[in-house]
This record gives sequence, structure tokens and C-alpha cells, in this order.
Amino acid sequence: MKKPPKGIPAPPLASPSAGHVIDWRVPTVAVLAFALAFVYLFIQFRGFSISTAMDQAQISREIAKGNGYTTQYIRPLAIWQLEQAGKPIPSHHFPELLQNPLNPLVNALPLKLVESEWNLTPLDIVYIGDRVIAATAILFFLFSVIVWYFVGTILFDKKTAFIGCAGLLMTDMMWQFSLSGLPQMLMLFLFACTTWLTLRAMENRDLGTSPLWQIFAAALLFGLLTLAHWSALWIFLGWVIFASLQFPRKGLATLIALAGFLFVVGPWLARNHHISGNPIGLAGYEWITQPGTAETEYMRSLTGPPLFSAVATCKRLASALTYQAGHIFSLLGINVIALMFFTALLHRFKLSNAATFRPGVLLMWSGAVLGMGLCGVSESVSPNQLHVLFVPLFLFYGFAFLMVLWSRLDVHSHKMKSVFIAFILLLCALPLINTLMSAPERAIQWPPYVPPFIAVLGDWFEENEAICTDMPWAVSWYAQRQALLLPKTIKQFNRISDYRLLGKSLNGLYLTPLTGDSALFSEVYKGAYSDWISLIMRPPEVTRFSLPIFTPLPIDGECILFSDRDRWSRRN
Repeated sequence: MKKPPKGIPAPPLASPSAGHVIDWRVPTVAVLAFALAFVYLFIQFRGFSISTAMDQAQISREIAKGNGYTTQYIRPLAIWQLEQAGKPIPSHHFPELLQNPLNPLVNALPLKLVESEWNLTPLDIVYIGDRVIAATAILFFLFSVIVWYFVGTILFDKKTAFIGCAGLLMTDMMWQFSLSGLPQMLMLFLFACTTWLTLRAMENRDLGTSPLWQIFAAALLFGLLTLAHWSALWIFLGWVIFASLQFPRKGLATLIALAGFLFVVGPWLARNHHISGNPIGLAGYEWITQPGTAETEYMRSLTGPPLFSAVATCKRLASALTYQAGHIFSLLGINVIALMFFTALLHRFKLSNAATFRPGVLLMWSGAVLGMGLCGVSESVSPNQLHVLFVPLFLFYGFAFLMVLWSRLDVHSHKMKSVFIAFILLLCALPLINTLMSAPERAIQWPPYVPPFIAVLGDWFEENEAICTDMPWAVSWYAQRQALLLPKTIKQFNRISDYRLLGKSLNGLYLTPLTGDSALFSEVYKGAYSDWISLIMRPPEVTRFSLPIFTPLPIDGECILFSDRDRWSRRN
């Protein structure tokens, strides 16, 4: 080995770490993500509280049983629809006509893995099915964060993508959706993939290569997105308009996108038409109802849906759009950075991808706003809330704009910049911190849900019997019994029971705080439950009712069960 010339120092010995700086950001965020997942799933989680989640969950279990896309939650309007189409009303394996199929199909596999634990015991405060579905949603959320990171690197850079994903993990609303049992986290993952494919198609176009396969793949995923929630159709239409402008080629891209979308959605439309005579089943009736009308109200009718009224539809749309405008901050998870997206619309970004894709984001979001306006949205965590899908994109644009504003302050200290970024992330995390610092008031979602007390109905009624109730989604999910939504009138109840429209008589009536805690005059005497007043009031009047035996049930007798005979005292 030659010695170095005199006067020239010898080079330092090479080491494995020479020239490499360890970046602790990624493992730190990964640890944070899994820690939050553990805390939310095993400490904060109290079971499902949204009817749509329980409804889709019980459909998942039917799929896992091998019964196909069927339901144990029976709506009187579904009976009417089958009668109008001249279709037979099955006594078993009633076809599901309202809920979208993708989320139940996805959750069927994890539910199958815990099949031995399907039956609730008195000690099961949180149902294993609830926790498994919530865990699946959390996994989709974490996978979506990874895909959104790559989206952020294409739009801006790695730093913006990292900060955006960190802000996403610190948004309490995202975790609440993960625990809700709703399909939004599955949709978030699919939407992330469609966004990444769209940006890759734009890059291929700029490089002179064909983007058609990415467009087709994105359209397929938009089809899946629509099978998770019908309102995603409006997002797809916004994307089609953007794609038509970005990839003209005599409309070829548009045709390919439409073909891919129909390839996925078409079979489901055909299935619904074959079963019920309507391609979208029971969906869409909410468009013609008055503002504030609950889904269960018109689904209780055995004589048909409300008549179409352009005035009612316009009122509903105006009411929902007004609500969204006034609550946009909460609908974006009280995330300060995401809210800055609307200010970023006034800035001209120099990065070509960010500037070119921004109109696409605006078009898709506008489509989502319209879809939510037609279907109605009531809370930040609710079945029709689709703003949640756009939070990652809003975070990227909002953070990039804040960094532009910071650069104009002419502050050159890197420490001050880091403090500023930490401060805005802290603002985004305030709802999350509040959730983690506040212990849940109860270990269950009471009122009105107490899973072990609902599950006991599965012991008192046989599998070939049916129960009528004001919360059929919970009875079908926790008690695993066929449950009919309380019809509008006792006369309709008697018709279903006496004529055995479901192939059997109705052997029980289970009323809960959903009706018992309703406003006496506005919701009972003069409202949707006026015909049931004699059974809702305490003590009930059962002289002329076909189910004369009744007993109050926990908690504090707020639930009451009517039956054809004493079923609760016969156990040894």
C-alpha cells in the first residue's frame, strides 16, 4: 500500500455510516401511527354507534356464512318494491337492496376469521365483530397514508408529502371514521390509488407515452369507489371532466374511463334490476324527501315512497349545501392546514403537477359536495360525509401555500421554520389530543345500544322467527335474528304478520329509546310514530295488540319487549 505524499493528510478510514445521515422521521411517524391505532382500537373504542355501520356489518356476516348478499334487516319499503316488481318475497336470505356491496364484501373475510366468537356473551361489552371491522378500517387508513405520501411527492416534494401525511395521522376525525364501521377508510384508500394513477397518467402524457392504461385502471377503481358509496359517482363525474380536458385525443380517454367504470358498476346495476326491478334498488329515494327526513321514516312505508317533488328536492339540496358551507371546518376534521386549501386556490403554484392537478381536485370536490347535497350530510362523522376523502389533498396544497407565505416573511432560521411547522401540526392535533386526554363517559354506546342486552333476543327467539323493532340494524347484528323495521302503522304490521309476507308471523316487538325518548308531541302524537303511541307510552296498552305479553328490559326499563308468549321466564 502506497503512502500518501508528504504534506497531504491520509484519508479517514471508511465506515459503514460514512456519508449517511440517519433519518428518524419515517420510523418515528410509523411508531406514532401504530401507537395511535392501539389506543383508539383498544382504549377509545366503545363499539358501533351508527346504524349504517351495523347494517353493513350484518350483511358482511351473511356473506361470511355463505348466504350471499342478503340481509336480516328487512325494510317495509323493500317488501313493497319486490311486490311492485312482481318478485317473490323470500322467507330466508332476503336480498339487500340499499347498502352498497363493497364494504360488506371486504369485511366478510375478517369476520369469517372470528366465526367462533360471533355469539355475544353477557361479559362481551364490545362485540368482537365491531372490533375486527374497526381494525380492518384502521389498516386501510394506514395503507392509504402510504399511498398519499407518494401522491404528495408527485405533486410537491418529499417534505410536503411527509408533513401532509403527519397532519393526516394527527386528524382525530380520520380515526373516528376508522372506528365507525363506515366505508370511508376503504374509500380513502381507493381514492388515494385513483389519484396516484391520474398523476402517473399526466406524467406519462408529458413524457410522450400513452397514459390510457392508467386512465382505465383509475376508472376501475372509481367503479369500486362507487360500489362503496353511491355518492362517489359525483366524484367520478368531476374526474371524467378533468380527464377529458387533460387527455383529449378525440375523446378516447373519456370513452376508456366510462368503459372501465361501467365494467365494474354494470353487473351490480344488473343484479339490482333483476331482483327488484330498479337498477339502484332502494337507493335514491332520499333525493325526493323533505329536508330533515330520516331514512328510516320513508323506509317504514309498506305503500310506497314519497312522491317526487322538485320543490322538496331543491329545498333538501339548498339545506345540505348551506350546512356544508357553515360547517366546512368541522367536516374537514378541524384541520387548519386542510382549510388553507381554499386560500391556496388564489395562488399560482410554479410546480407543474400541483398547478395542473388543482382544477381536478376542485372538480372532484365540487362533485362530492353536490352528491352530499342530494343525499344529505348531518355530522362530521356520518355515512354520507365525503369531505374526509379530500383531507389529504387539501393538506398538501394547504401546507405548500403556508410555506410560500412563510418564505415571504424572510425568516432564514431553520429552527424558527421547524417551530412554525410544529405549531401548525399541533393546531391540527388539538381534537386528537382532547380525545386522548378525555376518558369515554361509558364503556358502551348507551343510549340506545347495549350489545349483550340486545343479544339476549337471540336466545329468546328462534332462527326461523322474526322480530319487529325500531332498531333492526342492531337486532340483526347483535342478536343475529331477522328484524323488521317498525312499519308506519299497526295495520301494516298486522298485514305483514297475518299474511306472513316474510313466510312467518312476527313473534316479537322490541321498542327502545329511539322511540321511547322521542319528543312527545312533535315525534309521537303528531309525528312519525303516532300510530304506535299506545305501545310507546308507559304502561303500554296491549288490549287490541296481537302481541299481548310484555316485559321491560335493561337499562332502567327504557327498552320493552312484546311477544306472543312469555319467552324470558322459560330459561332454567
